[in-house]
Amino acid sequence: MTEREKGLSRRSFIGKGIASIVGVGLGLSAAKDLKAAAGLAEEQQSTAPHAGKPAIMDYRDLGRTGWKVSDLGFGNAMIQDTALLEYAMERGINYVDTARQYYDMEIVIGKLFPAKRDKLFITTKLLPELFTGKTTAEEITAAIDESMQRLNTNYIDCVQVHSVGEDPKLSDAEKIKNPNVVTAFEKAKKDGKIRFWGASSHGPRMVEDFDWLLDNTSIDLIQPGMNFMTKGLEPVLAKARRKGVAVVAMKSLAAARKIDYKPFLTEGQTVRQAVIKWTLAQPDIDCVAITMRSAEMIDEFVAASGKPALSPDEKKALKGYGMLLDKDYCRPGCSGCLAACPHNVPIADILRYRLYFASYGEEKHAMSLYRKLPRATNAEACASCAAPCEGFCPHGLAIRSKLIEAHGELTV
Repeated sequence: MTEREKGLSRRSFIGKGIASIVGVGLGLSAAKDLKAAAGLAEEQQSTAPHAGKPAIMDYRDLGRTGWKVSDLGFGNAMIQDTALLEYAMERGINYVDTARQYYDMEIVIGKLFPAKRDKLFITTKLLPELFTGKTTAEEITAAIDESMQRLNTNYIDCVQVHSVGEDPKLSDAEKIKNPNVVTAFEKAKKDGKIRFWGASSHGPRMVEDFDWLLDNTSIDLIQPGMNFMTKGLEPVLAKARRKGVAVVAMKSLAAARKIDYKPFLTEGQTVRQAVIKWTLAQPDIDCVAITMRSAEMIDEFVAASGKPALSPDEKKALKGYGMLLDKDYCRPGCSGCLAACPHNVPIADILRYRLYFASYGEEKHAMSLYRKLPRATNAEACASCAAPCEGFCPHGLAIRSKLIEAHGELTV
């Protein structure tokens, strides 16, 4: 890697061709201008500096919002400074996924503003615990104002309810039906604080909550946890498409493990690229938001942009990866074990925390989430339990043993 890439300096970003594409692509909303922006993107990608580096090859309509965004979006809950995001922008990424819960990511992004405000579409998520059946519109407005301040901006492109569809044992199941949610978001839109609002989910009731929101509210964007191993979301995504609601996929790398499948793939390709391409090929996906923690990772992921068709070798790699994960991976949106535990242990959530710990490199975050669970509902009791949960998982996961492992890993 060159010294320029190691430094990823802010100065190196200024004037780069791809960065100017992003500004044009985001700054226009009329269909004619969007079409022109897409043409300019193609032209500049072929002449941009560092043409040997991967670049975003596809800018997609973000639902009915009138915005075009890169097919891959930037996420990194542990981002320390702007350098990595600027490198992603240099590669053509213009969609950024963040949240109030993601440490100080909002503050780091805000360091780029106001100078580069028009070059990024920013989606942030308010704290999950903010939303209950009794949350007031004023509390939601205050949280939006706080995120605006942290982001150093006078508007946010999209603000989301974080983590709908959770296990009812952990979250108020009626929170999305609280009329103050829509009232607060619509007023914020009218006041110019936000342009759109949405909801994210990777919980066991994801399908039910997204369905309700699509049928009963003015929601603009949904962000489901989905990948090549998840099933059952297709009708919800199709409904969102019919209504013009944007769909941004997350958790799309499944277990996020970097595995070398040399028997299947040619040199320079990775199974993670095949996983990304599968998601990009789904007919109702506008963008895939992925955690990117290094320049190498950005290059690896961006190389999959605009190329959703899987080769025969990539299909073999995907099948092999799926077989490896099949009995180890708890799928987002699956509710098979929701009522399986007589002790009200939130099985799916704990297995997700374990995934953060073991595969995402987010050990402290995972342990913090687990520590917030009431002791009576954590996995400590699993060691002496008769395990009536076994057999509930439709994918054959050994629930009890995995919960015991999770407790050992996530407990100090």
